Amino acid sequence: MAILAVCGVKGGCGATTVAASLSLLWQRQQRPVLAMDLCRQNMLRLHFGMAREESDGWRGRLDAGADWMRAAWEVGNHHLMLVPHGRVGLDSGQAGPEDHWLREELALLEKRAGQRTVLDLPAIGVAERRQGLNAASHALVALSAEPAVCALLEMTEAELEASGLRPERVLFVINQFNPLRRLDNDAEAMLREALGPRLAPLPIHRDEAVREAFASQQPLFDYAPESQAADDLRQLAAWLSVRLDAGGHAS
Repeated sequence: MAILAVCGVKGGCGATTVAASLSLLWQRQQRPVLAMDLCRQNMLRLHFGMAREESDGWRGRLDAGADWMRAAWEVGNHHLMLVPHGRVGLDSGQAGPEDHWLREELALLEKRAGQRTVLDLPAIGVAERRQGLNAASHALVALSAEPAVCALLEMTEAELEASGLRPERVLFVINQFNPLRRLDNDAEAMLREALGPRLAPLPIHRDEAVREAFASQQPLFDYAPESQAADDLRQLAAWLSVRLDAGGHAS
């Protein structure tokens, strides 16, 4: 079973949107998907139309000694299970689970043929990020086309390598790309030189339809199926599928 950890090289790179979009696209291909939010902001659920006031999630159930998987929601046509983080106070005082808790728990779950697990990871330095990286078979890092990202790339790669992920299983995508900005094009060229075939061939373009779809609580692929970003995300899902199915060895 492929377990894909989706994270940003820094905050604001759109990793949650990418994680939600991949989960929805694979679901629509009739592929079983488990999508799990490891971020305290608890935002992944909103991409699937969950009510804003809903507070249940895996972390609160785990802290209470209950079955965390009972926080899962079935989305759509029975192919997608969503596990929200849930609302947890910043001053709750609860210690998190051991670093390899999630890997062990996912190994115990019943798996369906062809299943993919998509983990939405928080920022660097957060315990839940280590949980996700320790559990993952692959990682997808969302990058924005800016100089700060180029400067942070080495640190991010070192973090992922320390988690045990082999370089060929760490993949990258440029998000929120504006081809009309010279700086975006310069940064893309630098990233392509540094990352080679591990960088998705096409960036995800900055597209107002992404924000509009989120505001309307509709999937982008329903709200604006012909939008540039929707097409970019479909291309990304196809590119990733080849690599996940090959175990990371595709060129």
